[in-house]
Amino acid sequence: MSNQEPQNQNKTAEEAGVEKRRRFIKGAAAATPVILTLASTSVFGQEECLSQQMSGNASGTTGSCVKGHLPAFWKDPVNRNSWPTGFDYGTALDNPASTTDCNRYSGGTTFNDPIAFGSGVGFISPTPTESIRVILCTSITSPAAIWSAALLNSVTIPSYILSKAQVLDLWNGGAAPIADKLLFLQSTMQ
Repeated sequence: MSNQEPQNQNKTAEEAGVEKRRRFIKGAAAATPVILTLASTSVFGQEECLSQQMSGNASGTTGSCVKGHLPAFWKDPVNRNSWPTGFDYGTALDNPASTTDCNRYSGGTTFNDPIAFGSGVGFISPTPTESIRVILCTSITSPAAIWSAALLNSVTIPSYILSKAQVLDLWNGGAAPIADKLLFLQSTMQ
């Protein structure tokens, strides 16, 4: 009889082990949809890009989001054809083929134009009335130049970290200090 008793104890231990494995498999099966959901790409592409940027995600997910151009790119007359529809770089004062100086142009979309930043609240007071080109020509490191580059990037680059609406939301509100917003915008450019 004493031989049979240990066998029953082993059988009980085996049944407990089997039950633990069953619970583990059931739990894994229940978690699978959640894992698949977390691994899937968001249908809100730019929100995902912004989230990746804000969290410091360095996963390098191909094609998910890209950094935009620096203000120097948008300043260069060679790139004036890259400006989005509705935005005007300006008109050359002489032969455009020989004009490489952005100051050799006149006119262009103003910073406070409704297609750009409009008359929103903003953080640069008063809102500049110069053309975006003049702002970029004056200083590519000025706050208005950084905001201009972010706006142009958001309108021309489909996978840019921010949508136009997000750039304008940053411009018009939020509690973050302007210096923090400028640093963030600069981090979205290369």
